Amino acid sequence: MPKIVDHEEKRKLIAETAWRIIESKGIEHASIRAVAAAARLSPGALRHYFTTQDELLMFIVDYYLTRGTQRVEYPTIGSLPMEAAKEALLTLLPTAPDKRTATGVWWVFAIRSLTSAALQGKKDELTDGLHGLTAAVLELLAKAGLLPPTLDTKLETLRLAAVVEGLTILALLRPELYTPETIESIVRRHIEELCGVR
Repeated sequence: MPKIVDHEEKRKLIAETAWRIIESKGIEHASIRAVAAAARLSPGALRHYFTTQDELLMFIVDYYLTRGTQRVEYPTIGSLPMEAAKEALLTLLPTAPDKRTATGVWWVFAIRSLTSAALQGKKDELTDGLHGLTAAVLELLAKAGLLPPTLDTKLETLRLAAVVEGLTILALLRPELYTPETIESIVRRHIEELCGVR
């Protein structure tokens, strides 16, 4: 009787093994052969799923980031729209160990995409998703009547995305300064300033 292969478990094993190599040794060491050896698979078995390192990196991004993005709900107006806006933005920030891993994957991927045409489409898709969420946060605040009517929404969408991305990289580089509590305070203060709260 042929052995039944759990492809989902195999993909999870590959993604987590590859990320451990990237995290400890750098992306240049996460070759198909190295990942296969660390995962105790043959290179041929791993090439059944991925033929190039870029394909493997795309999968790691999907595993760590796209699944998280699917769980993010766009904010809706409630009794506390500023709180809803803050919570929506915090879903994107590394305030827990699993989010730190996802953030690390994102930055490795983003840097690699600068020199890999194969990765640029996914990079654009993910950054478009970030801009979509920041635009939704501003729309929520505007519908609640909390934003000044003269606010440049297009510019503020970009500025809010820059705040989020800035916090993600600083939280990785200086976690002792950018603690989850500090990140939350910065996001809250930014929203308050947008809404003219002093």
